[in-house]
This record gives sequence, C-alpha cells and structure tokens, in this order.
Amino acid sequence: MRTHKERLEDQESVRTHVNQVLCELEDLEPNHFPLSERTLERAGAACAVMFVLHGPRQLQVSAVWELERGVIWFYNAVGQRCAKTQLVGEVAVDALVAIAA
Repeated sequence: MRTHKERLEDQESVRTHVNQVLCELEDLEPNHFPLSERTLERAGAACAVMFVLHGPRQLQVSAVWELERGVIWFYNAVGQRCAKTQLVGEVAVDALVAIAA
C-alpha cells in the first residue's frame, strides 16, 4: 500500500490532493471527472469526509478523510484500500455540513 505524508493547508488543497491521487490510481487525467464529497458524522459531529471520483464507464474510486486522525484512506475501483496519506499539521477546515451515513 502506498503511504506518504503531506502538509496541506486547507480543505481545497485536500480536495486537490484527493483528486490527484484517485486519478493516479486508475491512470485518469486529473480534473477531468467529477469529484463528489459528503461529510459523515458520528454522534452529531463531523468525523470524516468521503470523496468519490466518478470516472468513465461508471468507474468509481473513493477516499475517506478521517478528520480526527488526519488520515486520508484511498480505495480503488474494487473497494480495496490501496493508499494512505498522513496529514502533517493542522488543516483549516471550513464549516462542514454533515450528512449522516
């Protein structure tokens, strides 16, 4: 499993990083496919953000950003965990609108 550390300043840089890694996993052109995002909550508080990249031919790859641990887990098209990014330092987080999973 690919693991590395990144210093990302804000939510937008996290989105950009997630898009880049998900595209690399499936050899897709970055920023050419829609990336959806959903905030997950536990006990009424945001705990994670799930990203899904919608590629060609109904391809979907995903990532989950664990807010408390500062870890982003990446999953390939068959749902296997295949990469991890450990965030270094604090990420400035805008107000997250939680959607219960």
